[in-house]
Amino acid sequence: MKTKTKKESKSILFVVLPYLVWSKGSAAHMGRIIAFPYGVLSIASYVKKNIDGHLKINILDLNLYSQEERQKAVVEALKASQPEIVAISMMFDFCYEHLNPISKTIKNYDDKIIVVLGGGSATVSWNMILHEQDYVDAICYGEGELAILQLIEAENIWQNLLNDPVWVTRQSLASKQSPQVKYLDNLNELIEIDYELVNIEAYGMKEGFSPFSLAIASGKPRQFAIVTSRGCPFKCVFCSAPSLHGKQVRCADVDILIEHVKYLIAKYGMNILTLYDDQILYNQARAKELFRRLAEFKLRVEVPTGLSVTFIDEEMVELMKGAGIDTAALAIESGSARMLKNVIHKPLRLEQVKPVVEMLRRHNIFVYGFFVVGLPGELEEDRIETIRFIKEIGLDWSSFSLATPVRGSELYKICVENSYIDPSFGIGCLGVNDYVIKAPGLDPKDIKRKRYLMNLDVNFVNNHRMIMGDYETAKACFRDVIDRYEKQAFAHYYLAQCLEAQKAEVKEIKQAMVRVNEIIHEDSVWLEYFEYFGIDIMAKINSSLITK
Repeated sequence: MKTKTKKESKSILFVVLPYLVWSKGSAAHMGRIIAFPYGVLSIASYVKKNIDGHLKINILDLNLYSQEERQKAVVEALKASQPEIVAISMMFDFCYEHLNPISKTIKNYDDKIIVVLGGGSATVSWNMILHEQDYVDAICYGEGELAILQLIEAENIWQNLLNDPVWVTRQSLASKQSPQVKYLDNLNELIEIDYELVNIEAYGMKEGFSPFSLAIASGKPRQFAIVTSRGCPFKCVFCSAPSLHGKQVRCADVDILIEHVKYLIAKYGMNILTLYDDQILYNQARAKELFRRLAEFKLRVEVPTGLSVTFIDEEMVELMKGAGIDTAALAIESGSARMLKNVIHKPLRLEQVKPVVEMLRRHNIFVYGFFVVGLPGELEEDRIETIRFIKEIGLDWSSFSLATPVRGSELYKICVENSYIDPSFGIGCLGVNDYVIKAPGLDPKDIKRKRYLMNLDVNFVNNHRMIMGDYETAKACFRDVIDRYEKQAFAHYYLAQCLEAQKAEVKEIKQAMVRVNEIIHEDSVWLEYFEYFGIDIMAKINSSLITK
């Protein structure tokens, strides 16, 4: 690690734009489902380690506040920290609506404060934001650790912004200069996250979907995340990851990772470790060593970003299970070989998947699949093939994402060049569940409906665990769905089916069916879904509610 730099006392305030919505009142009581602002913590921790005590660092996470509280929280944070620099983090497009009012509040408080913006969504929209945002001075292109450190170290902050090509300014836009990313090659320097920079009791990430989630069980989750590598060498059409972290995979040493795991256990009682890598298995030898050494800690380990089937062998599965991985999310994307090769450009052969699923199942690992629906070029036959493929290989659960033209992805370029998205499609126009692609054969309303029917088909109507008679696992899945989406009628209905198969108390079965009835009366679309699958739900509700 480099020698810490002594500088005149400075202050920086990191502001995390809200991505969660609270209708009223404080959001603090909902902290269990708010994730640590890992990206900001990584930058702040790195800067803190490399500059001595002449720097004041504060983090304001606006996800901890209701809409009514946010402006006041910003002003109070400014008063408390009196920063020279405010660094705003914007990870998602749907955070964009908050950028203008927050940055305006900062400049109104003190127009001498330098406001910089970073994060994944900012990086891929750098050439648009400054034209729309009057109160943002510069945008960080790519990773922020080195850029922020050097900005703070600079004798003249403004001069650094103007001269360092990692920063996009109005001057660089006017001169048509393209920004340049600064990658930190030694990821060992980024592993030791300093959680003392935030109030950890306000956080506690909700675990990834799994029947083994501790959030459902009686234990109290103490969950922390580590990003052990950055970069992805693949070129999946819908992904912007190479734009953010490059195509070369950079990895932290296993020794450093294990030391940090020990620290998190000793300091905070961590019992759930989430690994948020794009390609955790890419270096197979390293991944196996990491899993082998994690085994001693008896943690529950999650890898929710998805695993590449290509890198999984029998030894890998054994070590994953030993490390505490009970749920494996496989990044499959499509059950159509044509789509994988010609559209998605994913280096995966479908015949590789079933043997891996069988390996995972032999070790009692719940197998989850990621799929994308609605890519330009997709046909109805491709969606039918995907459903057939899922049932054939026996996935325990499947997630269907709507294709999203994320800036920085090849898909975005395709959509722009072929006018598949509206010319007025701006930053922040895309909601969480929106589908905006209008390519030949893809009607947005129809695609959204078919995507949801695919979900209902394989996860509920033809749930693999129910077919195999494993009602206990299926029941846990349906309860996890209900915990996340309480008004999901199929989850309540199939929970009742599991309970009935297990000969549970009539009262418990009735309770689930009563809730189905209530949801249907609140939203009649559920009746249409049940009818689509040939389920006479009203007859089943009436039958179940008859007192025995």
